[in-house]
Amino acid sequence: MLETPPSMARRAAFLALLLLASSPLTAMADRPAGDVAEVVESDAVMALPDAPDDYGAERRGDVRWEFPAQAADVAHELQEVYEEHWSRLAEELGGDTEGPLTIRIGRNPEEMSALAPLGAPPPAYASGVAYPARGLILLTLAAPETWQRPDVDSVLVHELSHIALHRAVDGNPIPRWFSEGVAIHQAQEKSLERTRALWGGTVGGRLMPFERLERGFPSNPHAVNLAYAQSADFVRWLRARDSGERKFREVIRRLRDGQSFQTALERTYSITMTELEEQWHASLSERFQALPLLVGSGTLWVLAAFLIVLAYARRKHKDRAKMEEWDEEERTADAAAHALIAARSAAHTTAGPSPTMPEGEHEVLYVMPPEPRTSESGIPTVEHDGRSHTLH
Repeated sequence: MLETPPSMARRAAFLALLLLASSPLTAMADRPAGDVAEVVESDAVMALPDAPDDYGAERRGDVRWEFPAQAADVAHELQEVYEEHWSRLAEELGGDTEGPLTIRIGRNPEEMSALAPLGAPPPAYASGVAYPARGLILLTLAAPETWQRPDVDSVLVHELSHIALHRAVDGNPIPRWFSEGVAIHQAQEKSLERTRALWGGTVGGRLMPFERLERGFPSNPHAVNLAYAQSADFVRWLRARDSGERKFREVIRRLRDGQSFQTALERTYSITMTELEEQWHASLSERFQALPLLVGSGTLWVLAAFLIVLAYARRKHKDRAKMEEWDEEERTADAAAHALIAARSAAHTTAGPSPTMPEGEHEVLYVMPPEPRTSESGIPTVEHDGRSHTLH
């Protein structure tokens, strides 16, 4: 059956948007398929170690910034990013997000780990991590494995969203998929990998019920990509509906008042979660079903691959000068980090629990992972207090 010209126009418009999402302008720092959240059970929040001696500290409003003296220019740029986005995040959530915040910037992943609370370090692959209950964000200026500078602006906004949402709902429980979807959407991230995963899940009938995701994210890397893609797109779809922004803030208000997530969603939209999912599925089918008819799938992905390579080349050229500048600083940073880790190790054997969190509560970390692997192996685990914790 031939499509009518208006229908073809809609498909062409979608294709244009898809290619725009993968273009060097919007995907210069294309992010992984999503963040992961690790829950580390802890009787109390551990002590926060002091920053190295060569660190500076500045307080701007409610935010304390701690950073290497040589990276003061980067810290000041990130302060502007915070000023630009924090009020927007709070306004979109419609809740009270005020409170103290600490942002610590490490020169490399090892130093970032040394800046973490005792007993709750980020995974070795993290380029950013948020501790919402503590109002703490850690960033690194060199990404693990590649040692190139990550898109710290985007990472910061993403982690700020996690903290803002935690405060907007007054710390009440929310599904992991919803928190990740909100953060991806608020950070305005563009990811061809997520678009591709969502497309494949839709046309292949592999979309996962959100009820399943509430019990935990899958361990298969491809399924994890799809889980984050679904989370981000469902939040986008909710906010794009009629009165979407007002109803989205109403969901947050109901969560803040203590309603369960499902109750808050169903009372806001006056339909069941199952019906909401069915409507979202229908919208996905409308967007994706005819895309392969416009261009061959091989053509699309070859073009996308070319754009990604071009974006990588441009970013690598931009990063080279900065990395050369940091070569000397890294030697100093490594020595400082090793000293700080040694001090942490000694402190860990003597420090008692902090009274800032009641017994039985959990420390939740939202971590920026590396580029998703294409193998079928499981995602990483972290050992803590003799227990293995799966990262979703």
